[in-house]
Amino acid sequence: MKKKNIISVMLAAALIFSGCESESDVTDKIIQISDSAEASELTSESTLETELYTSAEKNNNEADTTVSAETPAVTTEETAASLIPAVTTADTSGMDFSFEEEDVSKTIQDYGTKIDVEASAEESYEITSGGSYTFSGTKKDVMITVDAKNADVNIILDGVTINNSNGPAIYVRKADKVTITLADGTVNTLSDGSSYSLTDGDTTLDAVIFSKADLTINGSGILNLTGNYKHGVVSKDDLVISSGTFNITSADVGLNGKDCVKINDGDITINAGSDAIRSDNDEDTSKGYIYIYGGKTDITAANDGIQAETVINIENTNLSIVSGGGSGKSLTSSEESYKGLKAGSDIYISGGVFDINSQDDCIHSNGTITVSGGSYMLSSGDDGVHADTDLAISGGSTSLTITKSYEGVEATNIIISDGDISITASDDGINAAGGNDSSSMDNGRFGRGGFSSSTGTIVISGGDIYIKASGDGIDSNGTLDITGGNIVVSGPTKGDTSILDYDTIGKISGGTFIGTGSSSMAQCFNSAEQGVIAVNTNNHGEGTVITLTDASGNVILTRTADQSFNYVILSSPDIAEGGTYTLTVGSETTEIVMDGTIYGSGGDFGMGGFGMGGFGGGIGDMPGGGNPDFGGNRGGGNRGNKR
Repeated sequence: MKKKNIISVMLAAALIFSGCESESDVTDKIIQISDSAEASELTSESTLETELYTSAEKNNNEADTTVSAETPAVTTEETAASLIPAVTTADTSGMDFSFEEEDVSKTIQDYGTKIDVEASAEESYEITSGGSYTFSGTKKDVMITVDAKNADVNIILDGVTINNSNGPAIYVRKADKVTITLADGTVNTLSDGSSYSLTDGDTTLDAVIFSKADLTINGSGILNLTGNYKHGVVSKDDLVISSGTFNITSADVGLNGKDCVKINDGDITINAGSDAIRSDNDEDTSKGYIYIYGGKTDITAANDGIQAETVINIENTNLSIVSGGGSGKSLTSSEESYKGLKAGSDIYISGGVFDINSQDDCIHSNGTITVSGGSYMLSSGDDGVHADTDLAISGGSTSLTITKSYEGVEATNIIISDGDISITASDDGINAAGGNDSSSMDNGRFGRGGFSSSTGTIVISGGDIYIKASGDGIDSNGTLDITGGNIVVSGPTKGDTSILDYDTIGKISGGTFIGTGSSSMAQCFNSAEQGVIAVNTNNHGEGTVITLTDASGNVILTRTADQSFNYVILSSPDIAEGGTYTLTVGSETTEIVMDGTIYGSGGDFGMGGFGMGGFGGGIGDMPGGGNPDFGGNRGGGNRGNKR
């Protein structure tokens, strides 16, 4: 009988951008993500269930704290309807996200044959038939070997210490399945030598516990394990950690299950000279996965914290990772990987608490990442979260804080429908760029330059989002569509940066948006279904208060800047065409009359604004607002392939 624990990822499909004017009579259709906890199977590269609804329906309950930027309305040709690809996921139908009942049990039913290694003169113990075998005592240079063909074997560690300088402490040559149980209240210590050469046919034995069969470790005791030569625990098939307390130190990999690693529970501490937890079957796409259902894991890894050849699926855990020395280290090699979570295919996370400090990306997938719950504190020397294809963030319980990154969130297609998100980035905060993340190097830093232009989508339909960027706040190599959420962007005034940067369409039809940054390369929405105000200002510093009020003095939007700025973008459903508003920036105040849905300039040409003859002076003079030459493609700033 199996205890099923399956993550459900309900993702949605097609987004159609329509209409070229600031007011469109075409119903918008947007990508939806469901954070349902009901079980479902994911199919290969499949378009999953799609829910289509109008932006007006979405906006009924949106709050009124946003920032927006506008460029002039674009032509019909420029905004011809484009179908956005659905979020795709890997085929997980052959993966087993469950645990056998006997695996999760902590109760020892039968101690079987009892062996005190200290009292015995044996130099090796060979188990040739199924059953239970209990080991206790202390001994050096002894090995427990299992050669039981198709039998099930239970090894009970009942306060045993084994240091085998000549090879593994436990070696499973043949068995159907082996379970190692840590007896309650016991401390068990296993280690190998720092240098030995031991083979069995074409198999090199290089771990303290080495198994050629499925291996499960459970119980309520403690296992202290030191892999002096290479690895801590290796299974050439499945490796299941069901329960227990583990203190693992390894010269190379801590836990390695070729076909899969599954963690049900336990208190696990790993200090690894390479990857801490790894599944590396690259011959079968239904294997090479890692599934974490619960437990507490504390990882210090010289390379990747958790690395799966195919899929990482995390339902709930308390996970702390420091990889590659942390985000304070400089990336100097394209041959090594120093990521927190790394998957060759997809990553699905539906809950847990995560604290990841990595030299490279904190969470990295060569395919899709879906986050539908959990609390995250991320510090990265590169990207906070990176997916080569699609990145979907949903769930009201999701709290994502990126305290340090080069680019905060990056993927080809980014869909945010809910969550509390805070991003600090030395380059772009949210970046949708077409291309993968293989190695390239620019100015000593891997992973820049080379993304193709006009591919990439960003869709934001909900959530509270704060971005503090030293590059672009929100950057899409293709399209940007905001239909809901409360968004604040804080950008710098230096260099080639902008609050918004998109190649083709930048549209807002719901939610609130407040953006401050540079006017030198500013870009604004070129399509809007609610009011947008974009203006140049004098240079203002951190601490300056920006407030927009209506004709009755009611505050619509307000924000205290946390970086210097000379350009402001505001948008809210409460900004209406024909309305009169007062914008105050610091001690400067001006009146704005909305002759259209978009008021202001893009900023490329520095027209109008505070200190330049007041508002007007080219700001808002055009129908729909703005400078007719502003908008379109700005390009630049997007990164290319890295490992």
